[in-house]
Amino acid sequence: MYRFEDARLLTGGGRYVEDVRPANALTMRVLRSPVAHGTIRTLDLDEARSLPGVVSILTASDLSTLEVGPMTALSPVANSDGSPMVEPTRPVLAESDVKYVGQPIVAVIAESDAAAEDALEAIGLDIDERPSVTDPEAAFRGSVEIWPEAPGNIAIDWDKGNREETEAAFASAAHVVELTVRHPRVAIQPIETRGCIGSYEPNDDRYTLITPSQGVMSLQGAMARYLGVDADRVRVLTEDVGGSFAVKIWPYPEQVLALVAARVTGRPVAWQASRTESFISDAMGRGRIDRAALALDADGEFLGFRIDALADIGAYWNAVNPSIVTGGAVRTFGHCYRIPGMHYRVRGVFTNAMTTDAYRGAGKPESGGTLERLIDVAAERLGIDRMELRRRNLITPDQLPYTTAMNETIDGGDFPTVFARIAEISEAGGIGRRKEESARAERLRGFAIGTHMHATGGSVAERSEVRALPDGSVLVRTGTQDSGQGHRTALAMVAAEALEIPVERIRVEQGDSDFLTKGGGTGGSNLMPIAANTVHRTALHMLDKAKQVAGHLLEAAPVDIEYGLGSFRIAGTDRKLTLAKVAAGWDSIPPEQYDGDLGTGCMAQLDFEGLHTTFPNGSYAVEVEVDPETGHVRIERFSGIDDLGRVINEQTARGQLHGGIGQAVGEALMEAMVHDPESGQVLSGSLMDYALPRAADMPLFDLHWAPTASPNSLIGAKGVGEVSSIGAPGVIVNAVLDALRPLGVEHIDLPLTPEKVWRAVRDARP
Repeated sequence: MYRFEDARLLTGGGRYVEDVRPANALTMRVLRSPVAHGTIRTLDLDEARSLPGVVSILTASDLSTLEVGPMTALSPVANSDGSPMVEPTRPVLAESDVKYVGQPIVAVIAESDAAAEDALEAIGLDIDERPSVTDPEAAFRGSVEIWPEAPGNIAIDWDKGNREETEAAFASAAHVVELTVRHPRVAIQPIETRGCIGSYEPNDDRYTLITPSQGVMSLQGAMARYLGVDADRVRVLTEDVGGSFAVKIWPYPEQVLALVAARVTGRPVAWQASRTESFISDAMGRGRIDRAALALDADGEFLGFRIDALADIGAYWNAVNPSIVTGGAVRTFGHCYRIPGMHYRVRGVFTNAMTTDAYRGAGKPESGGTLERLIDVAAERLGIDRMELRRRNLITPDQLPYTTAMNETIDGGDFPTVFARIAEISEAGGIGRRKEESARAERLRGFAIGTHMHATGGSVAERSEVRALPDGSVLVRTGTQDSGQGHRTALAMVAAEALEIPVERIRVEQGDSDFLTKGGGTGGSNLMPIAANTVHRTALHMLDKAKQVAGHLLEAAPVDIEYGLGSFRIAGTDRKLTLAKVAAGWDSIPPEQYDGDLGTGCMAQLDFEGLHTTFPNGSYAVEVEVDPETGHVRIERFSGIDDLGRVINEQTARGQLHGGIGQAVGEALMEAMVHDPESGQVLSGSLMDYALPRAADMPLFDLHWAPTASPNSLIGAKGVGEVSSIGAPGVIVNAVLDALRPLGVEHIDLPLTPEKVWRAVRDARP
């Protein structure tokens, strides 16, 4: 089955923020800091305010008068010693100092885009520039002090694992392999940029925010906190979303500003980021440096794995980044391998750059990629076949459930079987012959196989509603949010299966904080483990309640009522009523005849219960060809096997895998945010300077399923959204470096651009 959404979206029926902009809406533009670090000396707004079409200009002083509070992290984490992390105050608009290029200073509200742009140019801004630091290693060395309360620019110092056992493992190891792996910042680039429309109704004293998101409830709470009002005075709406990958989960200054501006002006206020503006104002992904080591015994058994990491926080903490650089990085720290000793230490460092936060995989692509790189280096140094080294260290089915040193219990999987299958599917045995063929064409061929795992997460604050209607349709409401993945179809399929009715009768609603009072949104690949399981439970609960009504209408005891194929029937008879008939007769029955409170309408609401973590996993094989004269890398083959548990909708699952692999290609081979080390200016701030993968960079995919059950999923499905973005980067990098291995090239920092590869080849040749 395909997706219900496709016909509407592909024929121009989508409703994105720009499509629902009111005719009387004002335009908002934001004046941003042109320097990375400095003190505001002059802010002259007189000329800008006098220009035609300018309705209002907001500054930090105006926000203070309106009692708009600062933005705070939503998931603070303590240091290892129990002391709080350092969290500097993050104002919505810069007050006296600026800390990164792009920091909002002034919001201009005007009748038109042109008027707003003219006003921005008329503002007199003078900043006393100070030294800046955008490189996390330089920041860690304390070359520039960003915050007085953060000596050495340390935002947090956190660790996890069995440190003493890990140290003992390294002390007794026959072999220790060490490597530094750098995972640069990447820009998150969905097709639709961020935007919002704010409005205010004075009669109700209520705000409404229309914005693309991954869940409206968390944004409602954040907006209410920053505005200093109760949550029920803020309504957040999300319709269609043109991609997110986590960048649209978080609250941003522009959303707060649009709501404040709407109240000040009495009219709706709209803002839409330009692509260049997104590069400097959107939360960025990754940004970690891993000083890593792997300990092995004389037989190549893994004894210990450790990372001492520096995480690039940016100038401020973003919403959930405290939990991403800490706990998010270690949930699948050793993924499919049996490693007794594991320890991770991270020091988050402030830099003069935009904040970082979760990006597809949320800390796991870094940890997984570093481990897979270490294994390949260990195999080369020890003279052990790379596949054999992995094979002998995989967790076996008889060891499941397996509790790791990070206190995660892997509940299912068959890693050795998956690994054996990927070797067969990718024709690993013939790589020697294919390398010879490439050599005759003066090309270098590389091959790599790696394993991967995700531990699904996200918020468990999910509430689902299932309501049968008299017209025969069923309404499903969820606190999660579709940003292009096909959630509506997937949840409709789950509900239809539980209710035993055609899926076409299910209508899924999301994206309105007035629907439900609880909902954590989409994140952590949580649709299947959390939302779908809750919809399944809620549908069954609705049927249990409906049996009482059906029994009354059929003049039978509820215990004698059976349900199947959309109808209630008296057991052993042909007397039945459809679900629609029961819904129609629901409110006509006196409440005193019910056993308990059935509520109004044929409806049930339930919150998520149980364990939310599943462990989708798999193995990928990548084959590349490198042109040594240009450094260009071509991915010739990409083979994969994924254990997603039960696959509810194969087309959308494959689409998620394809998208994650595409982003992994970019991360491994071309994407990196680059700042000028002296000025802190963004040097890769447009699609002319920042390389994204195109169709020509993608290989044909040969993907297969290897489902195993998870006891944590009632419907048998595991998450899919991040598994390929976690597993693919490391194996792509290893394949390229395998091609360069005969030249003595052991490692290249990400991304492996043509220039870097060409220089490595040039420097390695005699």
